[in-house]
Amino acid sequence: MKTTAIIKKWVRKGYMYLCHVTRPRGEKSVFFASFRGQYSDNPRAISECLHQMAPDVKIVWMVKPQFRKYVPDYVTIVPPAHRLALKAQARANAWVLNYVNQKHVGDYKGRDTFYIQTWHGDRGLKAIGYLSENSKSKKFSGYDLDRCDLIVAGSDYGVKKARQGLHYEGEVIVEGMPRNDKLVNIGRYGGEAAKVRQQLGIADNLKILLYAPTYRDEERSQQCAIDIPSSIASLEADGEKWICLIRSHSLSKGFSTPNSQLSTPNSQLPTVNYKDVTSYPDMADLLLISDLLITDYSSCAGDFILTGRPLVLAHFDRDDYYKAQKRSLWVEPEEAGYLVAKNQDELNQILSKLRSYDHQAIAGKLNRFYGTKETGRSSEAIARRILQQLNN
Repeated sequence: MKTTAIIKKWVRKGYMYLCHVTRPRGEKSVFFASFRGQYSDNPRAISECLHQMAPDVKIVWMVKPQFRKYVPDYVTIVPPAHRLALKAQARANAWVLNYVNQKHVGDYKGRDTFYIQTWHGDRGLKAIGYLSENSKSKKFSGYDLDRCDLIVAGSDYGVKKARQGLHYEGEVIVEGMPRNDKLVNIGRYGGEAAKVRQQLGIADNLKILLYAPTYRDEERSQQCAIDIPSSIASLEADGEKWICLIRSHSLSKGFSTPNSQLSTPNSQLPTVNYKDVTSYPDMADLLLISDLLITDYSSCAGDFILTGRPLVLAHFDRDDYYKAQKRSLWVEPEEAGYLVAKNQDELNQILSKLRSYDHQAIAGKLNRFYGTKETGRSSEAIARRILQQLNN
C-alpha cells in the first residue's frame, strides 16, 4: 500500500473514532449502503421494514446523486466517500451493508456497533472467495468479515458458501434474502409491480423478458451475448407481444452498443421493443415484474426461481468465461435442474416451446437442490434483530 493511501486510511479511521466517541447518546440510528451508493437490494428491504416497525429510528443511507429520487423522505442521505458518510457511519448503532469498499465506507467500528452483512450471492453459480482460483492464495476481504456480527442467508447452499468460500465463522441468520420477500409473496405485491411497470413505461399487454448478464473483469462495458431480435421472435411465435428489458451488472458501465445488437439485416424479424434499465437501481423490482429471465452466471437466477416463472441460462461462453475470470462453477447447472442453452439456436428452441416446460416443477427441483429457506419474512426477522441491539 502506498504511503499516501496509508495516511488517508488512518486519517479516516481517526476521524471516525472521534465521531463515534462524541456521538449523541440518546439517538438511535442505522447506517445503510448498497453497491457503493445505490438505494437497492437487501439493505433497502431491511430499511423499509425497519421504518415500518420503528419510525423513530433514524435511517441513514449512503446514496449517489442519481439515485436520490428513489429514496423515501424519511431517510437521511449522505454522499459516498465523504466525511458526512464517515460521520454517520461512525455514529450509527448498526450497519447494514451488502459489500465493502473502503473508499466509500469507513475503517473504524465501535465495540458496540452491530454490523450485518447481507452480501448478494447466496445462490450464485460461481465459486467465491477461497473457493475461487484467484482468491485461494490471499485473504478474501470483500465483505470485511473480520468485523461482521451477522451474515444473512436464504439457503443451506448459501450457508455452505459463507463457511467454505468466505471462511466466515460467525452467526448466520437463515430466514431468506430480504430482497426476495416480495418474490416469495409475489401475489401481495401486485400494486408495487404495477407501479414499477408504469414508472418504466411498459404497457399492460406486454410480456417482459429480462436479460441480465453478469460482470466480466475484462469487459467494463458489457455486450449483449444473445441475439435479442431472434429471441423475441421465438417468443412471439404464439401471438403474444414481448418487450425486452436489458440490464448490465452494477460494476459495469452499461451496455456498449445495444442499438446495433438490437438491429438485424433479416427483414423477417420485426423491430424489437426493448428498454435499457441499467440505471434502475433495484434488481428485485425488475425480477418482480418479469415473465422470463435470461442470464448467464448471475446469482439473480437463484432469486428468480422463487417466482416459479421461466428462467433460461445462456451459457454461450462457459469455458472461455471461467478461464478468463479464473473462477470455476460451484455447481453444474444442468444437474441442478436449470434450463441451459449453449448457443443461440438452442436458446431459440427453448423459447419457441416455453409453455411446454413445467416451470413450477423446475423451480421446485432447484429449490430442493439449494436447500432454500426463504420464509418471505426475512426483512422483518433482521429488523427485529436490529431493534434488539438498539434496545440493549
